[in-house]
Amino acid sequence: MAIRCLFVHAVPLIATLAILAGCETPPEKIIKEQKPPAPAAPQQPDPQLITARATIDKLQAEITKLKQHSTVQKRQNLELQLQLLEKQSVVARLLQAHNQAIQEVVRAKARLGSRHSKAETVASLAELKLSLKNAESIKAGEQPRILLRARQYLTMAEAELEKSNFEGTSYLMDQARRSLAWMKPGTGITNRDSAFPVPLKMQTKAPANVRSGPNRKQRVLFQLNGGSEVSALDRNGLWIRIKTAGGKTGWVHFSLLKTD
Repeated sequence: MAIRCLFVHAVPLIATLAILAGCETPPEKIIKEQKPPAPAAPQQPDPQLITARATIDKLQAEITKLKQHSTVQKRQNLELQLQLLEKQSVVARLLQAHNQAIQEVVRAKARLGSRHSKAETVASLAELKLSLKNAESIKAGEQPRILLRARQYLTMAEAELEKSNFEGTSYLMDQARRSLAWMKPGTGITNRDSAFPVPLKMQTKAPANVRSGPNRKQRVLFQLNGGSEVSALDRNGLWIRIKTAGGKTGWVHFSLLKTD
């Protein structure tokens, strides 16, 4: 029985050896010929992708430069706006001083004996009205502003004529004639006490912090709601010294303010 079992198990082994013996290629040689696959060659980057990335980097650099340039332009724009407001305030101060001087001269002439007759003064006034009417028919350049000033003098002259102040009337008519002949005033202003000799009316664009000094490191004194009315008293760079309706003062950045 044991011999029979050994024979049964030996048959497959003998068959396998026979098959191997009949192969043309030995198993060792088959194993040696089964080499591992060669590694794949590294993939070359797409030239179009490289070009696209370079273009994106260039555009991003240009965007950064444009943002920086825009910031500088905004600051320069604010600076120019403030310079214009300063000029307007100086002009307003000069006009106030000029009007006061005119009124003083007119009052002084009213106390003097008149060298002009009523008829002569009325005739001169009618002539001036005609000259002003002719000038108003021509509108060019700065003429509307000049004519407005001449019209104001004419109105004042008529008021003094009704008071029988012929000397004052004649003086005001002379001022009107000079306005019509006036070309362009000088703009040199020196030794000013404030950037805004005449306070300018402004309004907050949005809620704004009012600080003790002209920079963001200064402490906040109080806050203003958007739309608050303030008066601009002075400036330091882009910071405006303001005064509220209640009399409080402080500094607000000009970007938070607007003129009426």
